[in-house]
Amino acid sequence: MKIAAVFSGQGAQKAGMGKSFYENSKAAKDILDSIPSRMLEYCFEGSDEELSRTEITQPCLYAVSCAGAAALNEAFVENGLEISMAAGFSLGEYSALCFGGVFSFSDGFEIVSNRGRWMAEAVGDGKSGMAAVIGTIDKINEAVEYASNAGMILPVNYNSPKQTVVAGENAALAKFTEKASEMGLRVVPLSVSGAFHSPLMSGAADKLKDLLSNYQLNSPRIPIYSNVTAKPFEKDDLAEQISRQTKSPVKWEETVRNMINDGADTFIEIGAGSTLCGLIRRIDKSVTTYCAENMEGLKEAVAAITAQS
Repeated sequence: MKIAAVFSGQGAQKAGMGKSFYENSKAAKDILDSIPSRMLEYCFEGSDEELSRTEITQPCLYAVSCAGAAALNEAFVENGLEISMAAGFSLGEYSALCFGGVFSFSDGFEIVSNRGRWMAEAVGDGKSGMAAVIGTIDKINEAVEYASNAGMILPVNYNSPKQTVVAGENAALAKFTEKASEMGLRVVPLSVSGAFHSPLMSGAADKLKDLLSNYQLNSPRIPIYSNVTAKPFEKDDLAEQISRQTKSPVKWEETVRNMINDGADTFIEIGAGSTLCGLIRRIDKSVTTYCAENMEGLKEAVAAITAQS
């Protein structure tokens, strides 16, 4: 058995996230007690409006995912288990990098807090957005090409064989949605503040690269798969790949396939939500997935894996 940890991204946030880890794991509690008290309040009691603000969402989700990973690691050590590789979806990549020892939790929290603020500033005009599209990539590309004369638009999250997220300026998104609907594609607007993982994020990516030069970035202790390349990070290219992710498409389907090709047969999603488990099952039904968004799910996963090992 080869176990992979995956960390959810923005959109998974909800009030109460992390509280179960906080109340049942000393390692998780230590992590969450180290963040500003206001951020902890957002995690446990934040309104939907507050938790949808990128500058709040990102550090909160990062903290909760890292706390969940600490709780999982406690349980794994007790049962003689180990994680062989990891990846995170968009924001979740930072939790994976922290888990892999590339930077400390506190350094990661500072980096993610700035990332969230800069991304929010980059789309502060409300003139861009994102939408999930159910359908084949060839039809999605056809609709994107049709709408491109109305403004910037492109696929940015390659989630699974039949789900792709597009991002773009509002006029282009409207034209895309009209054309895609005519073609029989299902388009679901996402509740985000702008076109993430697109060229509109270039300014934020540049600031992030400059910021990363202030931190020590270590070689990952286990393979951590990059959203940009869908391959494990390399020590010499860490700052470039980490920062470029902000303005580049997320190759999630390819990442998962590469992890499976490298031996992963069991995936545990750590943190708020269970979206990644669903995507992974759509990518390859032969692998086993567990959702550890709270201590109950974590314990069930550990018990099941221990019984199989």
